[in-house]
Amino acid sequence: MLQRYFLGLVAVIQVVFGWAQKPATAKETGDKPKLVVGIIIDQMRDDYIYRFWNRYGQGGFKRLVNNGYYFKNAHYNYVPTYTGPGHACVYTGSTPSRNGIIANEWYNRSSGKMMNCVEDKAVTPVGTDNERHRRSPANLLATTIGDELKISSNNRAKVFGVALKDRSAIFPAGHAANGAFWLDDKTGNFVSSSWYMKALPQWLKAFNERNLILSYLSGGWNTLYPLVTYTSSINDTNRYERAHVKKDLPVFPYTYETQIKNKNYGTVAITPYGNTLTRELAVACLKGEQMGKDDECDLLAVSFSSPDIIGHSYGPRSVEIEDTYLRLDKELELLFNELDKEVGNGNYMAFLTADHGGADVPNHLLDNKIPAGVINEDSITKAIKQFAFNQFGDSALVVNVSNSQVFLDRGKIQRQKLSVDNIKQDLCNFLLNYKGVAEAYPSEVFKTSSFGGRDDKALLQRGFNHLRSGDVLYVLQPAWMEYVETGTTHGSSYLYDTHVPLLFFGKGISKGNSFEYVTITQIAPTLSALLKLNYPNACIAELLQPYFQK
Repeated sequence: MLQRYFLGLVAVIQVVFGWAQKPATAKETGDKPKLVVGIIIDQMRDDYIYRFWNRYGQGGFKRLVNNGYYFKNAHYNYVPTYTGPGHACVYTGSTPSRNGIIANEWYNRSSGKMMNCVEDKAVTPVGTDNERHRRSPANLLATTIGDELKISSNNRAKVFGVALKDRSAIFPAGHAANGAFWLDDKTGNFVSSSWYMKALPQWLKAFNERNLILSYLSGGWNTLYPLVTYTSSINDTNRYERAHVKKDLPVFPYTYETQIKNKNYGTVAITPYGNTLTRELAVACLKGEQMGKDDECDLLAVSFSSPDIIGHSYGPRSVEIEDTYLRLDKELELLFNELDKEVGNGNYMAFLTADHGGADVPNHLLDNKIPAGVINEDSITKAIKQFAFNQFGDSALVVNVSNSQVFLDRGKIQRQKLSVDNIKQDLCNFLLNYKGVAEAYPSEVFKTSSFGGRDDKALLQRGFNHLRSGDVLYVLQPAWMEYVETGTTHGSSYLYDTHVPLLFFGKGISKGNSFEYVTITQIAPTLSALLKLNYPNACIAELLQPYFQK
């Protein structure tokens, strides 16, 4: 009787939530993939799927779209839309308000300095003596999918994160991972920290010894196809871009003789070869760690950092970006081919998304009679401090302006017997009259009220952490950015920054697509359900709908 009641209840739940697309066999419900591969592309707008579709091959993006499930209306539901918060969001299923990663770097009130989101003075670098690589996930306050996978398997599952950027390898890997590896641009080697290991694994030492970067750079960078065929981009010669080396013109072809001579390994990150290097590392990790070879489900988190670095210099309409994505499509195909060979087609699951989108270059919009603008970060900081001096007689009441937030010296304000609340409100009124600023809010708005939906207040609140965020938050007008005159950036609540691709593919995933609005926070609980894990402990989201499990 009890069993019949339970089965009936399950059937009702499936109908209500739309999960029962077809009857599941015992084998299907009991099997997990041998490997989950999480792919994050840094600064990928969803429209890149459509814009370059006719030039993609069959084995990369098209394989995901044609054989997997494509959520075409996936968004980040908080600001700021940066790399660190984005990677944390994907794997925790939570927003900065809960997981604590409010930016790539933020003002630390205790030290009075900016701190990196993966900064950790308690660890030591592994594989390098460069102190900059004292990195760990210690600032991430929530568990990740990888953490839950490790705990549920009593540490039998293997979890690794690889990327050029440290934060892009560390947050996806999580706290309990076997390892996270990122690039040391001074040596050209991939490194880690003592949080994860005492020494680099032998396979990684062998990989570093191949010294691939200089061989990649030696060929320079020219377009994959004739330049005249890049009709999805603006003219290669324009005033909206800047080259990595300031004295160079931002036009093809690019050569790197000087960088090779000076062993400037970091140059690879601003070429498509950064993606090649990342794919090579991911495959080396797959083979070296024998991932997907036993009955435990493993997790390999791969982040392609170069599209972001290239986008920042050249912008989303550049030939450089189009060429980067045509080449990245081929890298994805090579990665999937290796997964087919090593793990077996049908034995692994993959998902692909981005950590944020990217804005059009303001000057390009202005030349097309579209409202846009640039705010110089130093200029707005000086203006805010000057206002504090004029209004309150002390510019030092403002200790920091960063990430569109103003931090006040609360102790000093109290000692001078001034009102913190009045200063915040006066600053908001001042900012609302600053050209390019759309809204400004004192922090109390997000501490004492609750906002839902998709407007600025709701997104700001989900990105606001009471212990780490500032005293005043401001929002720019559409198509405005705090940046320089060339290239692009991201971080806003506007759709060009929040709308990213989201695709699932492989074992347990049916074919299909949806235009339903979904959020990136839904990735983690969906993976948890598919892998039969506890949700990450700060997860705030529901499963993705429609449910696409076979």
